[in-house]
Amino acid sequence: MRNLNKFISLLTFLIITSGILVAQDKPNNTSLFLIHQDKVYPHMAGKYESALKNFRDLLAKHNVDEMSFSVAQQEYFTYSAVIPVNDYEGLAKHFGMSGEMINKIGKENFNNALKMFDDCYDSHKNFVLRLRNDLSYIPKYGLDPKEGLNFRHFDYLYIIPGKEAEMMKILKEWKDLYAKYNIKDGYRVYLGDLGTESPMVLFVAPFKDRASWAIESDKIDKILGDEQKVLLKKTFSITQKFEHKNGTMRPDLAYTKSK
Repeated sequence: MRNLNKFISLLTFLIITSGILVAQDKPNNTSLFLIHQDKVYPHMAGKYESALKNFRDLLAKHNVDEMSFSVAQQEYFTYSAVIPVNDYEGLAKHFGMSGEMINKIGKENFNNALKMFDDCYDSHKNFVLRLRNDLSYIPKYGLDPKEGLNFRHFDYLYIIPGKEAEMMKILKEWKDLYAKYNIKDGYRVYLGDLGTESPMVLFVAPFKDRASWAIESDKIDKILGDEQKVLLKKTFSITQKFEHKNGTMRPDLAYTKSK
């Protein structure tokens, strides 16, 4: 069964990484997120979302508190389940609790829930991102649902190998530049930690919608002016690939721990 294999691959990924990396030190002011990403066929998006809601409801029905996840939907029907694991120890615990979670739900219920995802997606992958609050600007900006900032703009920078330390200094310069001009819009910086094209930097910026992103970005460009242009040139001088994508958070598909 394709979706059971998907789950097994996730568990295999977890056991390998947690076994190797759990003993490593966790840098201060950071946290890890496990990402499971599905590229869904457009004509199967409705079935996929129904399956995901069913899985979420199954977790809630059985009071599963071993995990929680938010869901981000990027353009072109790419859905990402974002699972907070905090650190490598948390990643190991996530793997260890998977069996307990299945027992709580019931193996038959669990397998039936997975079957609902059959034929919905073209490909999937798992990877780990490290949130760097120390390199982010107002990192909690947009996280409160009351703010209504569910739109997300994603910038992916793939660094020339060997230039990681230089990029970390540049990221600090970006944060300082935003602070210098007291920019009201915040962003978060994630580093590719495991399973990504490495080394990778991901900027995530919340906005109300696509129009707000365009308007606010134009305002920021004007405020930062030539200083931004100089810093952009410096950033791209050690970047071998750049991508930007848009998407939205989907709280209607998310699952929060029952306690």
